[in-house]
Amino acid sequence: MAREKQHPMKIDRLLSIIVYLLNHELVSANTLAKRYGVSVRTIQRDLETIDLAGIPIYALQGSAGGYGIMNSYKMDRQLLTTDDFFNILTALQGVSDTLSDKTVSDTLEKMRSLVPVQTGDILSQRTEKLSIDFSMLGGDPRSREVFRIVKDAVDRQHLIEFGYTSNKLETTRRIIEPMTIAFRWRAWYLYGFCRLRKDFRLFRISRIKDPMVLPEQFRRREKPLEAYIAENPLWSGTGVMVDLHLRFLPEMIPLVEEYYPEETRNIQPDGSMVVTTRMPEDGSLYAYILSFGQFVEVLKPNHLRDTIRRAAEDIAARYKVPL
Repeated sequence: MAREKQHPMKIDRLLSIIVYLLNHELVSANTLAKRYGVSVRTIQRDLETIDLAGIPIYALQGSAGGYGIMNSYKMDRQLLTTDDFFNILTALQGVSDTLSDKTVSDTLEKMRSLVPVQTGDILSQRTEKLSIDFSMLGGDPRSREVFRIVKDAVDRQHLIEFGYTSNKLETTRRIIEPMTIAFRWRAWYLYGFCRLRKDFRLFRISRIKDPMVLPEQFRRREKPLEAYIAENPLWSGTGVMVDLHLRFLPEMIPLVEEYYPEETRNIQPDGSMVVTTRMPEDGSLYAYILSFGQFVEVLKPNHLRDTIRRAAEDIAARYKVPL
């Protein structure tokens, strides 16, 4: 007799049920039915399918009963130490909270299923002592929705169209062959081939507006992200890197010491501090320097010194008291 062909959605549900049962001792049919949005009878048929596939399901009757997977079937999970589990789960949890990505959440659930009971107690205690929040990396709910749409285009290899504001504050509508999503320079970026510029580009996802996945698929081009970065070593993702010499007044030294390593700082005879560093030159750099107000001076490069001077003059003109 030919084996019944399973619908892809049912296969996903069966795999998810297996992972969930591995992560719990006993689960009622009602709980599973609510979790997967199907009837209790459908869950019972799913459990029969799992059992027939060779994964031993057992049932306990009564109010405290439910379904589970035989302990003798569960894999030996002692290859990973408590520290291994803690590090992996902490990182996955942070990424999951940041992106609201179901695939990451599913991976997190799978990893939790491997945690032995005694190790789980230790992990709970350690979680109370260390909390990592990456939520700022994911931005607001709108940014997360943009990320979801971009990721969908990358996964399915479909063209994506969106509005984009460059580091020069120029807004254009782009059609992109989306190839890679990467977290670099403290932000998420989309790497792909831009059909407007007819070249490879990096797009900061937080600057993408109104993305739309197009019906047309594309064939992936032969230039991975790492090759692009190797060809553009001075490109940071938001602008060309520039070498800076900044002089901070003594009042700013405690704050400056938090941001810059000791080898980049040099105390001057007048008590000020000169910092040498490298940053991408774009609008965010100008805003960063101006945020220190009168307590910082750009020494080099000269073109940036002139840019900040003109910005300061414009600010002073706006605050000029009318005669």
